[in-house]
Amino acid sequence: MSTATASTHTAPGHPHSSLGRLNFARVVRSEWIKLRTLRSTFWTLGSAVVLVVGIATLVAAAIPEKSVLVGEVPAARRAAIEAQASAFGTTAATSGLTFASLVIAVLGVLVISGEFSTGMIRSSFTAVPRRFPVFAAKTLVLFVVAFVIGLISSAASWAVAIPILNGKGYSGDLTSSDTLWAILGAALYLGLVAVFSLGVGAILKSTAGGIAAALGVLLVLPIIASVVSGLTRTEWLADAQRYLLSNAGQGISGVANGGLEPWVNVVTVLVWSAVAFIVGAVLLQRRDA
Repeated sequence: MSTATASTHTAPGHPHSSLGRLNFARVVRSEWIKLRTLRSTFWTLGSAVVLVVGIATLVAAAIPEKSVLVGEVPAARRAAIEAQASAFGTTAATSGLTFASLVIAVLGVLVISGEFSTGMIRSSFTAVPRRFPVFAAKTLVLFVVAFVIGLISSAASWAVAIPILNGKGYSGDLTSSDTLWAILGAALYLGLVAVFSLGVGAILKSTAGGIAAALGVLLVLPIIASVVSGLTRTEWLADAQRYLLSNAGQGISGVANGGLEPWVNVVTVLVWSAVAFIVGAVLLQRRDA
């Protein structure tokens, strides 16, 4: 019995030691450090804010004064014009949301595809062999960041657009419940776009392929569906367009989406994001890094 009994304690430097144990909070903190130390993150998020606020300002400034617009139409059509004019605030404030969603989508893909291309993902999976906590932490951090940026940019776009339109005779109130829900909805949409794009990046493991797929779903697919629906006059396709990710996202932010209820728009965007997240998580578990 001269052989020394092996210690049951793991070395302090080991990831699973009492001093270095990795819990989910530490994994989240690690992913937050990764995200905020990338120079491209600030440029990407900054450009999203500039696009939303800048385009909203330009659109609001380009809308003619209400007296001019209403005065140019026959009396029989003035009621319809009046109703349409009430939506100008939403149109102006959300006009840059599509471009911001494309920027956020690119960031979502880069967050994970960049680690695959540099090999850093192997270090992350070595520290957290179960892998899913890494992906979940990336998702949580990216969603919160995109949501906050969406909240700031959307609130700023409404704060800029409404005074301009009020000066032209249009009604609008920044503190109304409709406006506040539209601001919150736009932020939620950008956060879920980030989750969707992260899932796409995990599925394809390629920066170019992931960006192409994410932008294709957000931008190209609605255009193709609209063109085909217009040419073929297919009713079911026209109805199906409402359930595309970008169209439902616009519905969340206050824009009319074919008469769909707001909660249906929210569920639609959630489903798109959840499917991408689940498929990406499953493939991360089954494939080599």
